[in-house]
Amino acid sequence: MLMRQLWHRYNPNTDVFYDDDSGRMVVHVELAGADPDSLSVAVDDDGLSITGTRVDRAGPCGSIIQKEIEYGPFAKKLRLPAPIDVDAATATYTDGILTIVLPLSRTEMQTPRALRMIVRKISI
Repeated sequence: MLMRQLWHRYNPNTDVFYDDDSGRMVVHVELAGADPDSLSVAVDDDGLSITGTRVDRAGPCGSIIQKEIEYGPFAKKLRLPAPIDVDAATATYTDGILTIVLPLSRTEMQTPRALRMIVRKISI
């Protein structure tokens, strides 16, 4: 486990809220510049796992004056406060924000598995 933690460079900013009206949790992960093909979202008994890579597109371009954006592999693990309906869960990556919608289940946790993901590329 320690080796796995060392491999991941950073832990992205995340907002999690419960939507009372629809009975679901919504997770927003700030991932501007992440490689959409590298994103992975999975649910298991321990919670929600999000992994991927943010690529440094600047490359070597002279002396660095200021560098605050973190690049490389990342991982985020969130505990789920209640069982969710994995079959109805979705993940969407748009405009640098990964949005994961997790409807609460009326039964116990289902078989652990990855969520299907939709990636929308916006033309500028």
